[in-house]
Amino acid sequence: MKTIALLLTALAVLIALLAVEHRRGTVVRLYDWIRDFWGEPERMADRDGPPAFFNDGPQCLKRLQRQKDLDYVALDGFSNDRGCGARFPVLVQSIAGIDLEGKGLTLSCPMAERLAQWVKKDVKHLVRTHKKAELVQINHMGSYNCRKIAGSSSWSQHSFANAIDVEGLIFKDGERLTINKDWHSQPILQELASTACDRFNVVLSPNYNAAHKDHLHFDLGPRKTCR
Repeated sequence: MKTIALLLTALAVLIALLAVEHRRGTVVRLYDWIRDFWGEPERMADRDGPPAFFNDGPQCLKRLQRQKDLDYVALDGFSNDRGCGARFPVLVQSIAGIDLEGKGLTLSCPMAERLAQWVKKDVKHLVRTHKKAELVQINHMGSYNCRKIAGSSSWSQHSFANAIDVEGLIFKDGERLTINKDWHSQPILQELASTACDRFNVVLSPNYNAAHKDHLHFDLGPRKTCR
């Protein structure tokens, strides 16, 4: 009986560690790397310009083509003399019939892939759970922007089209929610941030600092944090 108890305890600890590692993103990043390694990984010999991602490239674009209910256009890679840009960018206009405010979002291919997964699997589920009307639009504050992180010498992931800032939601019945006005009164907004932590490497909300009082920042940068 003691042996069985020890085995069950060890199994519980292992499951807990795996859950923590998944939330930190280690498992997700490892999965992306293996998936591309056994496919046809792009040789990123040219190190000039924007950074190369293991899970980016033609294989990522092929995966996007298999995504259902994703309205996007593949763009030519671009960069500037400051090193900003994206190697395999796409313009995402709508996901599962949900419009992205304005002209859509210019994103790195991996970021577009994660955003589509989050919207289709997490956002739509939360809308149903909270008994909201059909979600018709996600408002945002942009994606690509060649700039440094505020108060830092490090480049923002926005500089590589590898980040988005979500500002609010619009529903079919006319209801509008914004991070700025409804963060504390609408639990769905806080749950959106929580689910995003399992999709993106960095999630920053109004709980992080005043600079994020009016939006949720998501990116696929090299570090992992959920605040």
